[in-house]
Amino acid sequence: MTHAIIPTLPRITAAAVWCGVLMLPCHSQEEAKPAMLGTMRAESILFLGNSVTLHGPAEQLGWPHHCGMAASAPEKDYVHLLAAAIEARTGAPLRISPTESQEAGATRAANVVNVADIFERNYGTYSDERLRGQLELGADIVVLQFGENTVRETFEPEAFARGLRALVAGLKENGNPHIFMTSQILGAGGPLDDIKREVCAEDPEHRVYVDLSQFGQDPANFASAEPHYTGVIVGHPGDKGMAVIADALLKAMVEHGTSAQDVSR
Repeated sequence: MTHAIIPTLPRITAAAVWCGVLMLPCHSQEEAKPAMLGTMRAESILFLGNSVTLHGPAEQLGWPHHCGMAASAPEKDYVHLLAAAIEARTGAPLRISPTESQEAGATRAANVVNVADIFERNYGTYSDERLRGQLELGADIVVLQFGENTVRETFEPEAFARGLRALVAGLKENGNPHIFMTSQILGAGGPLDDIKREVCAEDPEHRVYVDLSQFGQDPANFASAEPHYTGVIVGHPGDKGMAVIADALLKAMVEHGTSAQDVSR
């Protein structure tokens, strides 16, 4: 009588099965690496600025968009251009969520905010409560762009410096982000920009002064050189000007990310 030959299988013990089960989560639960610009974390961003950063629709001005004035379309303003450029380098999306109002406390989750009334015109009475929602976002990168609407005739340097230091201190307490602070873009210079430069120099590992003081020397940077708008809008950056701002900020970020020492922030 012929007997079938049954191949000998390797012995699988209960212990081996249990070890295999234990090993599975090690592969499925690996943490994704954070998006980085060099050694600088770049998973989230916050923009605090004036109408160059964000302005809601204003029919009386002939302004139809909800973005930086005077881009021809939202995707052409410096906020969206910069976010797209960062995404292209990191391979990870950046959330862009403009607030619907520039009033204090508006849209707590918004990360693009017009602070003309929150800080720019009221720097002397600024407190963190005005931007509590934005501070609590704990963004990795913060862009500060303002100063053009500050009244020169009544400008108080000490009060402005105090308010600006309070703002950056609040950001530091909520995640210690890398801050990129532009000079005035429209009509730069004077003590206001000097204060910005000084405040950035106080923490060079986390604050970078981005000098755009030459912006106004090229008429092509303004919307007056483009066919989209008329009236007061054309005194703002047009599409070319918005690209200039985005490029300058990206250059500063890439250079800072190359030299930054702390890989988490």
